[in-house]
Amino acid sequence: MKLTLGEIYGLTRSMQKLTDKELPIKISFRLYRFVKDCSIEMEILEKARVKLVEKYAIGPKDGDEIKVSDENKNKFQDEFSTLLSEEVEIDFEPISVNDLGDIFIATNDLIPMQKIFKEN
Repeated sequence: MKLTLGEIYGLTRSMQKLTDKELPIKISFRLYRFVKDCSIEMEILEKARVKLVEKYAIGPKDGDEIKVSDENKNKFQDEFSTLLSEEVEIDFEPISVNDLGDIFIATNDLIPMQKIFKEN
């Protein structure tokens, strides 16, 4: 399955809510592997984001809080947006919603996860 880094970033909170649910073991295991693979991509993304912040930062860079300068915010946003649009391949077959059983999940949490489910 191809996902952009932005899609993976958006999945994080919603996936946490889903993985807190009691699900059949087969589904739980598949979701665990998916979350694990996404976590690896998120670590790489976070390291790249920190490098971008440092590139466009003002203030101390010795461990204190640093911020992107106002004059560089647009450059930072442009580069970070480009990074978020990068596609990665995750080995995952969408899960049938029928296999989830009778769980409840808010629509707002379902929206970012739409690619990981299929209707049948």
